[in-house]
Amino acid sequence: MKLVLLGDADAARGFRLAGVETTVCRTRDDVERAAARLLEDGDREIGVVLVSRSVYQLAPTAMDALQDRPRWPILVVLPEQENGERRVT
Repeated sequence: MKLVLLGDADAARGFRLAGVETTVCRTRDDVERAAARLLEDGDREIGVVLVSRSVYQLAPTAMDALQDRPRWPILVVLPEQENGERRVT
């Protein structure tokens, strides 16, 4: 099972160090292209798709479409505080 991240540059940097396949998304078009690629490559045994909150907010419809597909991996939106810092619990 693979873990992938669609995230901002900061999140991608940290997850990339941990060996997670990452895609940096800066615009709505970036998010929609990344979502389309994930749908095309559905046979890659992806189990979990992590999404930075800022990326989710760029294209919530595209992210919800990924999550609503039958037998699609779990989509997890990473929590952030209102000032943009990540919360650690």
